[in-house]
Amino acid sequence: MQERSEIKEEEFYYQEFGYMPLPEREEKWQKLLSFVLDKADIVEFIIGDERSLPPSLEPFRSDLIKVFSTHWKYGSKHKRPVTYARFAISDELKDFLVRRRTIGRWGEGYPEDPLFYRGNELIMWVIGHEDMAFVRLSDDEATEFNKEGFSLEKVKIPPPYPLPER
Repeated sequence: MQERSEIKEEEFYYQEFGYMPLPEREEKWQKLLSFVLDKADIVEFIIGDERSLPPSLEPFRSDLIKVFSTHWKYGSKHKRPVTYARFAISDELKDFLVRRRTIGRWGEGYPEDPLFYRGNELIMWVIGHEDMAFVRLSDDEATEFNKEGFSLEKVKIPPPYPLPER
């Protein structure tokens, strides 16, 4: 397997939400999520167990593409495997995501850390417990978001896990 130093870094814009008061955090997360959902056709979540989906995802079983485990999480190799569930984004799944008002801490029975794709291109990934998102934007798109009060910063960072696992 590849080590972190062997994973190609990619350019994303980084946004931290944790410092914001809750109403602003919700508003900014919803704006960014809406932008991404207009582009994404696939979402993945980290789930606890590859034998069963969290109860909150059961209604979307017909949208499930696959469940897989890897030793990669947040761009680093871990000793314990991490299980992901990949779904096609249906209108119902979009509604589910929008109803989660904040970026993280969704609660017991919910997945965590969504990753959004357009085809095989990763367009946003989240570290929910840190209230952080990494989103692929053009410089012009980032400038427009920053004019709306975001504090997006361009970073080069490895994606959560390497190809060909994506």
